[in-house]
Amino acid sequence: MTVPARELLADLVVADEDDVPGYSRAKFPHWITQHGTCDTREVVLQRDGQDVVQDDQCRAVSGTWYSEYDGKTITSASGIDIDHVVPLKEAWRSGASQWTTPERRAFANDLVDSQLIAVSAGSNRGKGDKDPGNWRPPLQSYWCTYSRAWISVKATYQLTANPAEAEALSGMLDTCEA
Repeated sequence: MTVPARELLADLVVADEDDVPGYSRAKFPHWITQHGTCDTREVVLQRDGQDVVQDDQCRAVSGTWYSEYDGKTITSASGIDIDHVVPLKEAWRSGASQWTTPERRAFANDLVDSQLIAVSAGSNRGKGDKDPGNWRPPLQSYWCTYSRAWISVKATYQLTANPAEAEALSGMLDTCEA
């Protein structure tokens, strides 16, 4: 049985986040090999795209991707970023600074939970390392799905949420149909 997002949100530890020193993307080894020559990025491009063709090195050479954040359709893999729904630096500030490198590697390459999504490069770069208290997808119709994904990842990895983040998530859940 799936726990409703509001229950998961209520169970998150709400605490102010410290800008814990020592963060580096390199502490979250990402785009590791998943199978054959396919790394995490290529697996997500294949999963999230339509009519994706990959070369013998598993690189996406053609296809179409719909960016859920901003509603843009992208026809080149170079215009797509693979977003960590909960950004790596946000995870660091929320508890991942205490994890081992293998734990951070698993988080950065998580294909099972709601952590990775193919989106337009522009929307991903606009988001940066911001949490929902400071950034929401431009496409308001995606707020329900986004907030549920964010909450699920935070709950799965036992990460904290700051007060503004928790409040924004609750408001985004209000956009979900009953």
